[in-house]
Amino acid sequence: QGGESTQEPGFDSHCPSSCTPTGTKNSFQTLQMKLENITNPWSPRHHLVQSTLKQMSYHRERQAAFRFGQTLPKYLLFTSPKENRWHHKRSYRLQIHSMADQVLPLGWQQERAVTWARYPLAVTKYRESEVCSSSIYNQNDPWDPPVVFEEFLHNNENIENEDLVAWVTVGFLHIPHSEDIPNTSTPGNSVGFLLRPFNFFPEDPSLASKDTVIVWPRDSGPLGLGSG
Repeated sequence: QGGESTQEPGFDSHCPSSCTPTGTKNSFQTLQMKLENITNPWSPRHHLVQSTLKQMSYHRERQAAFRFGQTLPKYLLFTSPKENRWHHKRSYRLQIHSMADQVLPLGWQQERAVTWARYPLAVTKYRESEVCSSSIYNQNDPWDPPVVFEEFLHNNENIENEDLVAWVTVGFLHIPHSEDIPNTSTPGNSVGFLLRPFNFFPEDPSLASKDTVIVWPRDSGPLGLGSG
Protein backbone atom coordinates (compact mmCIF):
# COMPACT_ATOMS: atom_id res chain seq x y z
CA GLN A 1 0.00 0.00 0.00
CA GLY A 2 1.13 3.52 -0.67
CA GLY A 3 1.67 5.89 2.20
CA GLU A 4 1.27 9.63 2.44
CA SER A 5 3.68 11.67 0.38
CA THR A 6 6.03 13.97 2.21
CA GLN A 7 8.33 16.70 1.05
CA GLU A 8 11.78 15.33 0.35
CA PRO A 9 14.56 17.76 1.27
CA GLY A 10 17.49 18.01 -1.05
CA PHE A 11 20.30 20.27 -2.15
CA ASP A 12 21.02 21.55 -5.65
CA SER A 13 23.79 23.85 -6.75
CA HIS A 14 24.59 25.36 -10.14
CA CYS A 15 28.28 25.94 -10.81
CA PRO A 16 29.82 27.70 -13.81
CA SER A 17 33.26 26.42 -14.80
CA SER A 18 35.39 28.35 -17.24
CA CYS A 19 36.99 25.67 -19.39
CA THR A 20 40.28 27.38 -20.17
CA PRO A 21 43.02 24.95 -19.09
CA THR A 22 43.92 24.59 -22.75
CA GLY A 23 43.46 28.27 -23.64
CA THR A 24 40.46 30.26 -24.78
CA LYS A 25 39.90 28.38 -28.04
CA ASN A 26 38.15 25.12 -27.17
CA SER A 27 35.52 22.80 -28.57
CA PHE A 28 33.15 20.39 -26.85
CA GLN A 29 33.16 16.70 -27.70
CA THR A 30 31.85 13.53 -26.11
CA LEU A 31 32.86 9.90 -26.16
CA GLN A 32 30.31 7.15 -25.63
CA MET A 33 30.68 3.40 -25.74
CA LYS A 34 28.41 1.44 -28.05
CA LEU A 35 28.15 -2.19 -29.10
CA GLU A 36 28.77 -3.12 -32.72
CA ASN A 37 27.87 -6.35 -34.50
CA ILE A 38 30.70 -7.29 -36.88
CA THR A 39 31.66 -10.23 -39.05
CA ASN A 40 34.25 -12.48 -37.46
CA PRO A 41 37.37 -11.87 -39.60
CA TRP A 42 38.59 -15.45 -38.94
CA SER A 43 35.21 -17.05 -39.58
CA PRO A 44 33.08 -14.99 -42.00
CA ARG A 45 30.05 -17.18 -41.36
CA HIS A 46 29.90 -15.96 -37.76
CA HIS A 47 29.47 -12.61 -36.07
CA LEU A 48 30.97 -10.92 -33.04
CA VAL A 49 29.75 -8.14 -30.79
CA GLN A 50 32.47 -5.74 -29.76
CA SER A 51 32.67 -2.45 -27.88
CA THR A 52 33.52 0.67 -29.88
CA LEU A 53 33.81 4.35 -29.05
CA LYS A 54 31.50 6.85 -30.67
CA GLN A 55 32.85 10.40 -30.81
CA MET A 56 30.48 13.32 -31.26
CA SER A 57 31.28 16.99 -31.79
CA TYR A 58 28.88 19.76 -30.79
CA HIS A 59 28.63 22.90 -32.88
CA ARG A 60 25.91 24.98 -31.17
CA GLU A 61 24.87 25.80 -27.61
CA ARG A 62 21.49 24.10 -27.93
CA GLN A 63 23.17 20.85 -28.96
CA ALA A 64 25.31 20.92 -25.81
CA ALA A 65 22.45 21.63 -23.38
CA PHE A 66 21.57 18.27 -21.81
CA ARG A 67 18.22 18.05 -20.05
CA PHE A 68 17.49 15.96 -17.00
CA GLY A 69 16.11 12.66 -18.22
CA GLN A 70 18.71 12.44 -20.99
CA THR A 71 21.63 10.10 -20.52
CA LEU A 72 24.85 12.06 -20.33
CA PRO A 73 27.69 10.63 -22.42
CA LYS A 74 30.39 8.97 -20.32
CA TYR A 75 33.21 11.28 -21.39
CA LEU A 76 32.62 15.03 -21.61
CA LEU A 77 35.67 16.63 -23.22
CA PHE A 78 36.81 20.20 -23.77
CA THR A 79 39.40 19.95 -26.52
CA SER A 80 42.06 22.29 -27.79
CA PRO A 81 43.14 22.57 -31.44
CA LYS A 82 46.66 21.80 -30.18
CA GLU A 83 47.92 18.22 -30.04
CA ASN A 84 50.21 16.39 -27.65
CA ARG A 85 53.29 14.51 -28.83
CA TRP A 86 51.11 11.47 -29.59
CA HIS A 87 48.97 13.54 -31.99
CA HIS A 88 45.90 13.50 -29.78
CA LYS A 89 44.07 16.74 -29.10
CA ARG A 90 44.95 18.15 -25.70
CA SER A 91 41.76 18.02 -23.66
CA TYR A 92 40.23 18.20 -20.22
CA ARG A 93 37.50 15.83 -19.12
CA LEU A 94 34.53 17.02 -17.05
CA GLN A 95 33.48 14.29 -14.61
CA ILE A 96 30.24 14.94 -12.68
CA HIS A 97 29.27 13.30 -9.38
CA SER A 98 25.67 14.17 -8.60
CA MET A 99 22.18 12.92 -7.72
CA ALA A 100 20.48 16.15 -8.78
CA ASP A 101 17.16 16.17 -10.61
CA GLN A 102 14.82 18.82 -11.99
CA VAL A 103 13.50 21.08 -9.22
CA LEU A 104 10.12 22.04 -10.73
CA PRO A 105 8.11 20.87 -13.76
CA LEU A 106 9.02 22.62 -17.00
CA GLY A 107 7.01 25.83 -17.39
CA TRP A 108 5.60 25.75 -13.86
CA GLN A 109 4.81 29.17 -12.32
CA GLN A 110 8.03 29.87 -10.42
CA GLU A 111 10.19 27.59 -12.56
CA ARG A 112 11.26 30.55 -14.68
CA ALA A 113 13.51 31.64 -11.80
CA VAL A 114 15.41 28.34 -11.80
CA THR A 115 15.63 27.38 -15.47
CA TRP A 116 19.25 26.39 -14.87
CA ALA A 117 17.83 23.38 -12.99
CA ARG A 118 16.60 21.95 -16.30
CA TYR A 119 20.13 20.94 -17.22
CA PRO A 120 22.76 18.79 -15.51
CA LEU A 121 25.16 20.28 -18.08
CA ALA A 122 24.97 23.14 -20.54
CA VAL A 123 27.92 24.48 -22.53
CA THR A 124 27.87 28.09 -23.71
CA LYS A 125 30.19 30.62 -25.25
CA TYR A 126 31.64 32.96 -22.63
CA ARG A 127 30.02 36.38 -22.44
CA GLU A 128 30.69 39.10 -19.88
CA SER A 129 26.92 39.62 -19.59
CA GLU A 130 26.41 35.94 -18.70
CA VAL A 131 28.50 35.44 -15.58
CA CYS A 132 25.75 34.20 -13.22
CA SER A 133 22.90 31.80 -13.95
CA SER A 134 20.70 33.35 -11.28
CA SER A 135 20.43 36.35 -8.96
CA ILE A 136 19.63 36.92 -5.30
CA TYR A 137 16.67 38.95 -6.58
CA ASN A 138 15.16 36.00 -8.46
CA GLN A 139 13.49 34.88 -5.24
CA ASN A 140 11.72 38.25 -4.91
CA ASP A 141 9.85 37.81 -8.19
CA PRO A 142 10.23 34.25 -9.51
CA TRP A 143 7.43 34.87 -12.04
CA ASP A 144 9.48 37.60 -13.76
CA PRO A 145 13.07 37.16 -12.53
CA PRO A 146 15.88 39.53 -13.53
CA VAL A 147 18.13 36.64 -14.64
CA VAL A 148 16.77 33.74 -16.71
CA PHE A 149 19.37 31.13 -17.55
CA GLU A 150 17.31 29.74 -20.43
CA GLU A 151 17.86 33.03 -22.28
CA PHE A 152 21.61 32.29 -22.38
CA LEU A 153 20.77 29.57 -24.91
CA HIS A 154 18.34 31.52 -27.08
CA ASN A 155 20.99 32.87 -29.46
CA ASN A 156 22.34 29.32 -29.95
CA GLU A 157 25.87 30.53 -30.57
CA ASN A 158 28.74 28.63 -32.11
CA ILE A 159 30.83 26.70 -29.57
CA GLU A 160 33.63 25.49 -31.83
CA ASN A 161 37.04 27.00 -31.08
CA GLU A 162 35.55 29.48 -28.64
CA ASP A 163 36.02 30.49 -25.01
CA LEU A 164 33.61 28.04 -23.37
CA VAL A 165 31.79 27.83 -20.05
CA ALA A 166 30.37 24.60 -18.61
CA TRP A 167 27.27 25.16 -16.43
CA VAL A 168 27.02 22.14 -14.13
CA THR A 169 24.10 21.32 -11.82
CA VAL A 170 25.00 19.06 -8.92
CA GLY A 171 22.96 17.99 -5.92
CA PHE A 172 21.76 15.17 -3.72
CA LEU A 173 18.54 13.97 -2.11
CA HIS A 174 18.44 13.63 1.66
CA ILE A 175 15.45 11.92 3.26
CA PRO A 176 15.53 12.32 7.07
CA HIS A 177 16.02 9.03 8.88
CA SER A 178 16.62 7.85 12.43
CA GLU A 179 20.41 7.87 12.05
CA ASP A 180 20.23 11.66 11.65
CA ILE A 181 19.66 11.93 15.42
CA PRO A 182 21.39 13.75 17.06
CA ASN A 183 23.64 14.65 14.10
CA THR A 184 22.82 14.43 10.41
CA SER A 185 24.91 11.74 8.82
CA THR A 186 27.17 13.02 6.05
CA PRO A 187 29.17 10.06 4.63
CA GLY A 188 28.36 9.56 0.97
CA ASN A 189 26.63 12.94 0.63
CA SER A 190 29.44 14.61 -1.28
CA VAL A 191 28.68 15.97 -4.74
CA GLY A 192 30.64 17.98 -7.26
CA PHE A 193 32.65 17.63 -10.42
CA LEU A 194 36.24 17.20 -11.51
CA LEU A 195 38.22 18.66 -14.39
CA ARG A 196 40.76 15.98 -15.30
CA PRO A 197 43.49 16.10 -17.95
CA PHE A 198 42.75 13.86 -20.92
CA ASN A 199 45.64 13.60 -23.39
CA PHE A 200 46.70 16.98 -22.06
CA PHE A 201 50.13 15.83 -20.85
CA PRO A 202 52.48 13.55 -22.80
CA GLU A 203 52.73 11.26 -19.76
CA ASP A 204 51.71 10.98 -16.11
CA PRO A 205 52.58 14.44 -14.70
CA SER A 206 53.40 12.94 -11.30
CA LEU A 207 56.66 11.69 -12.84
CA ALA A 208 57.94 15.24 -12.44
CA SER A 209 57.10 15.34 -8.72
CA LYS A 210 60.05 15.87 -6.38
CA ASP A 211 60.83 14.03 -3.14
CA THR A 212 59.27 10.77 -4.26
CA VAL A 213 60.03 7.57 -2.36
CA ILE A 214 60.94 4.47 -4.37
CA VAL A 215 60.84 0.97 -2.86
CA TRP A 216 62.55 -1.93 -4.60
CA PRO A 217 63.44 -5.52 -3.59
CA ARG A 218 66.96 -6.65 -2.78
CA ASP A 219 68.49 -10.08 -3.23
CA SER A 220 68.89 -10.32 0.52
CA GLY A 221 68.01 -8.23 3.50
CA PRO A 222 65.30 -5.59 3.94
CA LEU A 223 63.76 -3.52 1.17
CA GLY A 224 65.86 -0.72 -0.20
CA LEU A 225 64.60 2.85 -0.05
CA GLY A 226 65.55 5.70 -2.31
CA SER A 227 64.34 9.21 -2.93
CA GLY A 228 63.81 11.03 -6.17
